[in-house]
Amino acid sequence: MQDSETPWEPEPVDAAAFHREAWANINRAPYDHAFGVTFKRAAHSKRVRYSPAEPAPEMPEPWQGSGKAVVRWLFSELPGTAEHLLEDATFAFLHDLTLPPGAATGQKAHPGLLHIYYVVGGAGRLYHRPTDGSPVITRVLRPGDAALVRGAEAHNLANDAEIGDLRLIVLGLNSRSSAPPALQEHE
Repeated sequence: MQDSETPWEPEPVDAAAFHREAWANINRAPYDHAFGVTFKRAAHSKRVRYSPAEPAPEMPEPWQGSGKAVVRWLFSELPGTAEHLLEDATFAFLHDLTLPPGAATGQKAHPGLLHIYYVVGGAGRLYHRPTDGSPVITRVLRPGDAALVRGAEAHNLANDAEIGDLRLIVLGLNSRSSAPPALQEHE
């Protein structure tokens, strides 16, 4: 029986099968669009096996790929797989965030800035409030989960575990608008 604290890892799919069709959602994970957060659970995202990863047939030996690699696709704006979540976004920052047990970030909202959170280790929670006065939505965070939070939406992160750090990679992107893509098309 599966340990409830261990995230389930799906078997990797073959790269040829994964890339056979153009999908709007590159990893086939169900989107949670509730109140704006795009949340991708590790258990729902497809792991793709490449043999080797990104082969380089025209290059000499040191540049050749070898062995099998497993890639978990999280977000994509490549032609044929564009999710239209990060269009016109530009790099702002990248950092590694570690929260020890009981620690939490303050609630923040940065209009015009997108945050992508990727959980590297530990467990915690993402608290999200899309508008002033709206209810706070809580999402459990486990390794491999990814969340895209639009800048105008207040949110914070917490490590509510008794032991172990919560570690995240945080990617900040400047965007032309913090409105969801469906709203941007009608502006």
